Amino acid sequence: MSAEKPSDGGSVRDGIARMEGYLLWQGEVERALAEAESFADQLDWLTTAQREEVVDLFTRHQLALSRTAITRTARRALQLRQEYQDRYDFLRRQVFAGALALGTATVFVNCLLQMR
Repeated sequence: MSAEKPSDGGSVRDGIARMEGYLLWQGEVERALAEAESFADQLDWLTTAQREEVVDLFTRHQLALSRTAITRTARRALQLRQEYQDRYDFLRRQVFAGALALGTATVFVNCLLQMR
């Protein structure tokens, strides 16, 4: 018999998220390269070395734009997550306070009715 260590769901999720991010970025690299190749195809007067340089520069430029957009989107997603969490926490406290007040009022009214 071997003692199996229970799997850590968080590390599995983290691994899957990293793999997903990697695959998404590889797709972005392929897209940028395809766009660069398509752009360079329009410049039929380029030499082979010039074409390779244009493809390389265009690809790097597209990837820089993609990285900027992804970073901005991720930052905004974190901001929204925090805003929604803060709002949720506020509403949860309000509901709890309302339920506590209603429960207190109910007990108070019941005590008054019992005193009659």
